[in-house]
Amino acid sequence: MKLKRGDIVIAVFPGELGKPRPAVILQHDDLNEILTTILACPMTIHVIETPWLRPIIVPTIDNGLQELSQIMSEKISPLRREVIRQRIGRLDEDDLNRLEIALLHIIGLTHKMQLQAQTSEQGSEP
Repeated sequence: MKLKRGDIVIAVFPGELGKPRPAVILQHDDLNEILTTILACPMTIHVIETPWLRPIIVPTIDNGLQELSQIMSEKISPLRREVIRQRIGRLDEDDLNRLEIALLHIIGLTHKMQLQAQTSEQGSEP
């Protein structure tokens, strides 16, 4: 199965997340064919009030979800290909952008974005 960044799949995660569940493929498309594992974020229907950390995804025909779901961006995991059962849909561009912002928060890169913005503003002043 050929997977792309932003695809929603059904996968079995290790440990406490071990039941089959929706997940979002994170890895760059070029790496999906090279590496033996695929980086993904699991999803849950147990929504908590942290949309900046766990983007909420409304079910649509395109994403294939059946219920309101939340991407658990703090639970990024490498998955072996054999635990990915099927592709059910794809995130739209807005949802993928919200996930990317959440990932920046998770790994602590938002301060770098702020520094770059400040540097750019200072560089444009006469």
